[in-house]
Amino acid sequence: MTAQVGSAGRRLSLVTVDQILSSLSNIAALIWVAHAFGAADFGRYSLVVMVYTVAQVVFRSLISTTALVHPDDADARPGAIISATLQLGVLAAAVTVAAGAALLAGGSALGGPILVFGLALPFLVLHDVGRYLAIARQRPGGAVVLDSLWFVLLAVGFVGAGVLDLDSLTWLVAAWVGSGVVASLWVFVQNGAPTGGGRDWLRQRWDFSWRSMVSGLAASGTALATASLMALFSSPIAVAAFRAATLLGAPSTAVQMAVGTSAAADIARDREDPRLVWGHVRRAIMIATVVGVLNLVVLVFLPDVIGHAVLGDAWDIVQPLMLALSLKVLLMAAQSGLRASLIGTHRIQAAMVTDIVSIVLVGACMVIGAAWGDAEGALWAMAVGTGVSTVCWWIAVMWKGRGPLPDVPERATAGEPQPQPERKPAPAKPGRHRLTPVK
Repeated sequence: MTAQVGSAGRRLSLVTVDQILSSLSNIAALIWVAHAFGAADFGRYSLVVMVYTVAQVVFRSLISTTALVHPDDADARPGAIISATLQLGVLAAAVTVAAGAALLAGGSALGGPILVFGLALPFLVLHDVGRYLAIARQRPGGAVVLDSLWFVLLAVGFVGAGVLDLDSLTWLVAAWVGSGVVASLWVFVQNGAPTGGGRDWLRQRWDFSWRSMVSGLAASGTALATASLMALFSSPIAVAAFRAATLLGAPSTAVQMAVGTSAAADIARDREDPRLVWGHVRRAIMIATVVGVLNLVVLVFLPDVIGHAVLGDAWDIVQPLMLALSLKVLLMAAQSGLRASLIGTHRIQAAMVTDIVSIVLVGACMVIGAAWGDAEGALWAMAVGTGVSTVCWWIAVMWKGRGPLPDVPERATAGEPQPQPERKPAPAKPGRHRLTPVK
């Protein structure tokens, strides 16, 4: 057991590093655009990132999370999972490229960036699915390699664009997505080439994946809706302060995401043993709580000198929000591992319902808080909503998490006969029976 805990701890560390690296490439591109282009181009780039975020949500829900909690598939059928990713990626790319071409034909400055992004989309989602495949196969070092490659190639691309005076937004997007395309090719080195059976795999796991997708889209859709409603009820300064404050909490959130991802992968492999499952849940909660406490200490007692260095003059309006933000992060720690326990044991229906209830609850609290007290009211209300949502997750786990495990469809590869249920002999009827002589 000690070796297993040590191994799980090492995997968690690597998943955390990977989560940070994954965020760094996106943040680096955002900072580069903010410094190199005007406000209009920054807004256009933000729209491209939003499209990418939606694509990530869909593919992570349909494919990545499904593979993560079906480790037998990740171990034995990575080629089918990659094939499914590329097939759906090409369809998504066709829609995106068509939209970019239409914008370009209409003279929109957004057309070129969207068109370039659409051409690269199948490989960008392949890169993301490759990360989750590495984690599902208990090789998170592979995910670190993929994100490190993208980050290094991104730096090379930006420097190259600067040297060649390619200073348009389209070229910058090309450097961003192009580096991701090259990095994604390493997925084939790690998992092999795509094989047949991609659509069969999607059909076999559809009962799980569509519910996972509903949860993901509900989260992103609610976040977008509540952000828009907050802008209606609060001043622009309050909205900016709220977003700056949540940016400071992003590192802790990234660690909590890594904890949940790692726990789900481990729980899926140990789902038959409740003792091991709850061991993973307790470890996730403990680590997330320690991170939440450190986050509270750092942000609440952050010296003004450092705050001004990071956020400039915005620190003066953000500093009063730090306690509410830190409490929200700390309350989220109490539910770390709970969602992972439900999806890892394939109780996706309970996870989907709890996801939707929790997301709507927290979003409604945020909007009400913003109408009541601007950014500070929104964050305090979010903290309250997060506390209530934590109770919802515990209820779901105690209600659904201790019952019998859901059945998992048998894996069947192309050309293999489907397993037939074992037939039991019919009970003999009472009366006289003739014995068949043995020859």
